[in-house]
Amino acid sequence: MKEIFIAIRNFISYRFSLHEDNAEEQDTVESIKRNVEFKGANLWTLVFAIFIASIGLNVNSTAVIIGAMLISPLMGPIMGLGLGIGINDFDLVKKAVETLPLRHLSV
Repeated sequence: MKEIFIAIRNFISYRFSLHEDNAEEQDTVESIKRNVEFKGANLWTLVFAIFIASIGLNVNSTAVIIGAMLISPLMGPIMGLGLGIGINDFDLVKKAVETLPLRHLSV
């Protein structure tokens, strides 16, 4: 009976292992840091996402607006903010908050 539980546990741990596709931590951090600022391809993607969202608002299409949100590169600063808080990198947090368009809103 004990062998069955061990076999099941080994099977489950083998099938659901997250270590197979593990990326290097430093590569992940650098990738997120690169995508915090809106420059280059991120800026062009933001411009086209704004253009598509404007068309969606003009034709009153929820699907087009959701599509614009999906291609928008706003996740870069949001992930940078979370990573900066998680690894205590105040410079990254500061850069992410400055990049987010939310800082221009007044309450």
